Amino acid sequence: MNFRLFLVSGCLSALAIGCSDPRPEGMPDLYPATITVTQDGSPLAGAAVTLFPQDAALTRWPTGGTTDNSGVVTLHTYSTYPGAPAGTFKVTVSKTNTEGDPVPTHPGANATPEQLRDYDRAMKTGKFEVFQVVAAEHRMPNTTKLSVEVTPNGPNDFTLDVGPAVKDKQVNASAGARSAEEYRPMGE
Repeated sequence: MNFRLFLVSGCLSALAIGCSDPRPEGMPDLYPATITVTQDGSPLAGAAVTLFPQDAALTRWPTGGTTDNSGVVTLHTYSTYPGAPAGTFKVTVSKTNTEGDPVPTHPGANATPEQLRDYDRAMKTGKFEVFQVVAAEHRMPNTTKLSVEVTPNGPNDFTLDVGPAVKDKQVNASAGARSAEEYRPMGE
């Protein structure tokens, strides 16, 4: 009886280990890292933070995250694995604010034709404007001067300030209200 219990527990352990979420092949060691993003000294909540490695060998391991209400992002690689590889990274920060009508939420992949039409109509007849609030220089890897160096020995806790808020309209993400007569359904 003890042998059967041993055998069953051994099989269950093997299954649990075999079913764990394995890291992708070749993924480097990851080290805990956080970045506090401020805008003119105040925490910037809801900002997308992306790290761009200076070592080309690390480009296949995308690292970043979104800041919380305190302006802090805990970095993840592949959005799943906690931490960042060791190295020097340029950092981009992006955040948008919307003014006007609420931006319609897409109904999803399983939406009915009627739900898609309603979404299309809301997108084309609503009025909202989307603005970037972080200066353009910090939103692109080729212009940002923000950088961090993640080390195996840490601590990897960084604070970066993106300067004063801007209001750059994102024309392609904004919608100007059209009248019902001007509305053209999808596919026409």
